[in-house]
Amino acid sequence: MSPLTGMSTFFASHHMPCDECGASVHVADAEEHECEPSRQLEYRLFLLRDEVEGFDAGLSNYLGSPQGRFEQWLAERERKRKRRRP
Repeated sequence: MSPLTGMSTFFASHHMPCDECGASVHVADAEEHECEPSRQLEYRLFLLRDEVEGFDAGLSNYLGSPQGRFEQWLAERERKRKRRRP
């Protein structure tokens, strides 16, 4: 409680974010809420933003490793082998 007003410093929100799409939903309407597929996709991408941003660096690091270089060599070898087949 705030010593100046005698009231709680926290307030009860009438809206909460949907766990599936992040939309602000009125508490009374939570049961009827249906997520829009495009909003769900955007929200999932938002939640994965750190992983998405780090993908290029992770791939570059892997391809620069001995195992990554071997995989590239093997893939190129297979590609050339398939191209030679009639």
